[in-house]
Amino acid sequence: MSISILICVHSKTINNDLLLIQALNSLKTQTYKKFEVVVVFDECWDQTIKMVNNEKYDFSLFKLIKEKKDGLANAKNYGLKHMTCDRVCFLDADDLYMPDKLQKQVEFIEKNDVDFLSTLAWNKYSNQSYLFESCFRVGEYETHSDLINVLDKENVLTHGAMMIKKTCLDELNGYRNIKGMEDWDLWKRAIQKGYKFHQLQDRLYVYTIGTSVAR
Repeated sequence: MSISILICVHSKTINNDLLLIQALNSLKTQTYKKFEVVVVFDECWDQTIKMVNNEKYDFSLFKLIKEKKDGLANAKNYGLKHMTCDRVCFLDADDLYMPDKLQKQVEFIEKNDVDFLSTLAWNKYSNQSYLFESCFRVGEYETHSDLINVLDKENVLTHGAMMIKKTCLDELNGYRNIKGMEDWDLWKRAIQKGYKFHQLQDRLYVYTIGTSVAR
């Protein structure tokens, strides 16, 4: 299974650059190795690309530059146009993957018919390494039925934890520019199309609190 991981970054400070490097470094430790990474530099200052270029990676890394930001949804769609892999994953530029994140998702997909596969998440603060559980409990939202019954009222899925069939994203025409809700809007439209959801009950994604940049 071929996987593209999309990272969209809008950075104007050294602190945000360092968070991006940490995010990329978390991909070096993945136990599943068949993936490429596409980074969309969405109106970043010059130092961001320089810092990324100074690092060495054991995976294919493609850099796309957008000179003017016009919303996170548009940045994601810009990146998706350059992807041809079977599945698309996402990593916010201030978050992290656990080492077996991709491996466990691939193993599940190989045995189950699912279009949108998420995982539970850990939370952390940017200045701390301590991980603590998100507000969603293990066993609370797992099956397709669990998820479709709640997603019309609440977004219980972490976007960065998602692995999606590329063909589904193509058929949905990607994201709509709904600030702060582009992922939730995508889930709702996918449910209407009849795509199948599931959420692994392992915390395989690390969400960093308080570092998001307004898009």
